[in-house]
Amino acid sequence: MLADTNTGLLKGVKVVEMGLWVAGPATAAVLGDWGADVIKIENPAGGDPVRGLMAMGIPLALPVHPAFELDNRNKRSVAVNVQTDEGRAVVRRLLQDTDVFVSNVRPAALQRAGLAYADVRPDNPRLIYALLTGYGTAGPEKDRAAFDYAAFWARAGAMACLGEPEGPPPSQRPAMGDHLAALSLAGAVCAALYHRERSGEGQEIQLSLFQTGLWMMATDIQTCLVTGVSPNPPSGRTVPNPLWNHYRAQDGKWFHLVMLQPDRYWTRFCDAIDRADLASDERYADVVSRVQHAVELIALLDEIFAGRPLAEWAERFNRHELVWGPVQTIDDVVRDPQARALGAFEHVPHRSGEEIELVRSPVEFGATPATIRQTAPELGEHTEAVLLEHGYTWEDIAALKEKGAIG
Repeated sequence: MLADTNTGLLKGVKVVEMGLWVAGPATAAVLGDWGADVIKIENPAGGDPVRGLMAMGIPLALPVHPAFELDNRNKRSVAVNVQTDEGRAVVRRLLQDTDVFVSNVRPAALQRAGLAYADVRPDNPRLIYALLTGYGTAGPEKDRAAFDYAAFWARAGAMACLGEPEGPPPSQRPAMGDHLAALSLAGAVCAALYHRERSGEGQEIQLSLFQTGLWMMATDIQTCLVTGVSPNPPSGRTVPNPLWNHYRAQDGKWFHLVMLQPDRYWTRFCDAIDRADLASDERYADVVSRVQHAVELIALLDEIFAGRPLAEWAERFNRHELVWGPVQTIDDVVRDPQARALGAFEHVPHRSGEEIELVRSPVEFGATPATIRQTAPELGEHTEAVLLEHGYTWEDIAALKEKGAIG
């Protein structure tokens, strides 16, 4: 079992995950952070595909696999071949006393394995069955394979709305949609557990990467639904509100001004950039005037901001209580003092003998703190222990191994 440092609100809740890549495993990782005991079902022939993934130049020889560690902490791994009758029976047996089943395996594959909700519910009516798909379980594309790059980023409108008008649309970074969907589904699981406490009944929960993307883009989508107007990627040098725009400082570093109520900040802003004269300039007297003269004002601000390094602008913006943010690289984020003050990264001992840092899931519970109690398991590391907990004997386990049902 996991270490007894568990202080989470889901302590005592049993989760079985049969997930691949990121979205399903990340959901179970969040539930594990919140205290759940998570059993990860993996194919003995290689396990979760992320175990063998080489991406973005990260060599496989590293003693710590960053992506797999991130989304598979606080879990025990059980290697089961669900392509065999005996393997499917093992999973069904584990689910008989499980609180939550999490999967992002395609519904058709789950149905073939006899692990659809209709198959497992009779054995455990209290089961919360959390299914994460690419495009949902209805419509012509319900069985279509998906990664978040396609279903979340490209299909839901984000990709087309960003970037410069004349340039190609920007791609997302790895697992942006997966992690948003995972946090959403983990919250839904907790709501379903609360419902079960009141009613005694489990239920199926469904969430898709596509609909997660629609919710992320909901402000633009809602505007289009009401007005029929679809936003196009704006040029940073022609936006109507110069105080809601990005600029480059003398040292080449970018920052973003984010003042949605520009009249409220205009005088303070002019003081911050040592241009009090602009506050009384009729061309920029109010938001309407600044919209009419936005291109020339942005050009002027480009020139002004190019005169000082970002650190000096940061001090001025903060002193005048302006709303802004630095455009940080990932290396900047890792060193960000605010992230460190929040405890966003947790030190955890690793089986390699090193102590590694893992990104913590973002929700803070005052009375029941989330914890990372162990790093990701080896493939099948806990197969025998988990099966023994569920009534299998050593003879049963040996027979399952002989039949290729477990690894």
